[in-house]
Amino acid sequence: MKTQNSTLATLPILFGFFVMGFCDIVGISSDYVQRTFGWSPAMTGFVPSLVFIWFLFLGIPIGNHMNKWGRKNTVLLSMAITVIGMLLPLISYSSVTCMIAYALLGIGNAILQVSLNPLLSNVITNQHLLTSSLTAGQVIKAVSSLVGPEIVLFAVAHFGDDKWYYCFPILGCITLLSAIWLMATPIKREDSATTQLLPISDTFFLVER
Repeated sequence: MKTQNSTLATLPILFGFFVMGFCDIVGISSDYVQRTFGWSPAMTGFVPSLVFIWFLFLGIPIGNHMNKWGRKNTVLLSMAITVIGMLLPLISYSSVTCMIAYALLGIGNAILQVSLNPLLSNVITNQHLLTSSLTAGQVIKAVSSLVGPEIVLFAVAHFGDDKWYYCFPILGCITLLSAIWLMATPIKREDSATTQLLPISDTFFLVER
């Protein structure tokens, strides 16, 4: 029964890795933004930095406060920020809102990267299973990186080039479903002083805190 409960708790966390891969839509989607608003090549090239630079600024602060807030709560916070960013262009589509959406996507993704891996260690105590689950999470993230651009192309094919941003609510709904699933899953909260899993690029290190 305990193993079954652990497996059920692991599934929504692993699905969070699918949300983590959404940031890779920035490459293909920035081309459509450039055509719509006439962004310069320099501005278009800046967009990926606007998404991925947040890990540099938020990685350590979020890691330091994560156990205080609760790892599950931190993951849910990241998803809430992502959902807001994904719905913003649908409410008001402009060059500014697209920039803000990309920034929120990057912030949410940075927080998710920091908090999702340690949350997995809350439900998996066996080190070998934890390593396997982390590997599975990276595979899921890789699949999401492939699916994300296809969702953009799906929106373009069905709604037109000028409605490419309809991919955002699709991604936002998937993120919202992931958050609801995780919220409904009981996960024991970690102690304030516990072993924390810190991500550095695609490598993970266990650090005693």
